[in-house]
Amino acid sequence: MKEALEKALNFEKEGFEFYKKIAAEMQNPLAKRLFESLAEQEKEHMKKIKEIYESLDFAASSNQPATAAGIEEELKKIFFELEESRRKMPLDHLEGYKLAMEMEKKGYNMYREFTQTAASESEKKFFEALMQEEKEHLNSLDNVYRFLTDTPTWYSEEESRVWNWMV
Repeated sequence: MKEALEKALNFEKEGFEFYKKIAAEMQNPLAKRLFESLAEQEKEHMKKIKEIYESLDFAASSNQPATAAGIEEELKKIFFELEESRRKMPLDHLEGYKLAMEMEKKGYNMYREFTQTAASESEKKFFEALMQEEKEHLNSLDNVYRFLTDTPTWYSEEESRVWNWMV
């Protein structure tokens, strides 16, 4: 559990830094606000993870802390699978959304794996809650991305949800 919490904390920290970077590069006020909001939510996730981490007694546990190198390797798999040239280029708003959606999917999958190896029901529920947060982030990003890339279809889909009683 300790290693999973450390990975989760580092993942959320990287997410916070990633979203702050993208927000700073955005010219579109909608995009800037969305990425700033996601950064703040990642900060809240870090706070929750720290609270759980600090509440656990690892002194009596036989689990040794994960090495920094081990955690770093895991994070590299998640964050740096992108081609190096793609990671370093300035982001336009659509590329920022694509990268963010990719990151949220990877976070969701990581937390899903943690639920499968959870040692207790409370651990499982905690990671399921983080999965749900990642899913909500992905849905928000996807919604705005669809609006920006195919506005007429987005409007028709949204109207059909609101006015579905007319169908």
